[in-house]
Amino acid sequence: MGGKSPIPSFHFTTSETDAPFDAWQSLVEILFESLPSKKTFEPSTFQADLLAYHFGTFLLCRSIADGGRYRRTTARLAWDDLDHIIVSCIQRGRVAWSTPAFRRLRPGDVAVLDLSTPVAFAFEAVEAVHLIVPRAALPASVAPVQPIHGRVLSQNTAMGVFIGKVVEALSTAARHFGPSEVIAVGTSIPDLLASCLGPSDVFTSTGPKENRGRRLRRYIEENLHRKDLTTSRLTRELGISRSQLFRQFQTTGVEAYIRRRRLRRSLLSLCDPRYADRRIGDIAYNMGFADESHFSRTFRQAYGLSPRAARAAARQANSSAAEGTLRPFSGGTFSDWVVELRAG
Repeated sequence: MGGKSPIPSFHFTTSETDAPFDAWQSLVEILFESLPSKKTFEPSTFQADLLAYHFGTFLLCRSIADGGRYRRTTARLAWDDLDHIIVSCIQRGRVAWSTPAFRRLRPGDVAVLDLSTPVAFAFEAVEAVHLIVPRAALPASVAPVQPIHGRVLSQNTAMGVFIGKVVEALSTAARHFGPSEVIAVGTSIPDLLASCLGPSDVFTSTGPKENRGRRLRRYIEENLHRKDLTTSRLTRELGISRSQLFRQFQTTGVEAYIRRRRLRRSLLSLCDPRYADRRIGDIAYNMGFADESHFSRTFRQAYGLSPRAARAAARQANSSAAEGTLRPFSGGTFSDWVVELRAG
């Protein structure tokens, strides 16, 4: 873990591992079920490497792997509550989707996967850069409640080229960012992705039960500004019972989840140069806090510094105070990182 860069990083390699494919399988099982492909390699000689950076609102990962077969099945989705979009920029190698529809991907193509829908693919000797973004960080037009089909932006399209270059540049620059720059990038990249990807076609809804968690998180994200965003409002507006609501947030609790999302969005606004002149009180009110003093106390408890100090830190490229806002992501496993993106 870690390194000299202030941005939290995670590095995995199969080098000097007795069972390399098993180790790789354990790493990626948070995302996909995986099987070796005997046509291209033996599990005992398998090689793979993953370097991940945590930008707060998304993960940036560069992976190199010999190959294999990967999938998310309907049975897996029945118990897996991951709610992320993966944008993968293929650098080299061969990739073939079999689900949702057969398609071959070439170097330079950009693939968009929704982890809430079945997917199956295989690849050989692939290097790629990926952005893993929680659905709630993207507008509903790009990441709707209903699962989206696998999308591909071809290497010969303007947006395919643009997204590929941006993600590659982000990967190259990641280790050189200062703390406040990490916060600024974490704020802007989801918005940039949304602008580039545009509205998406969707599946026909599979029913309220399967989409309940996504509907709840989307509704909360779009209504954080409402002071009356309560359990009563959620049950009334979404037509669910209190027990159904609490089951969706049994780990964090409903009120704690809402408070964390409000605080995180407030932090991003405070550190965003576009809002440098906005009053701290206005940011607090816009995120549903009743008064500025309560917001300041809650913010300090969460991040260890006041809202004013966080804003000042964002203006200093190498501020230790800005680095402090990244501490919640400096530990844990890759699986922990993926899961905590959902919780914000």
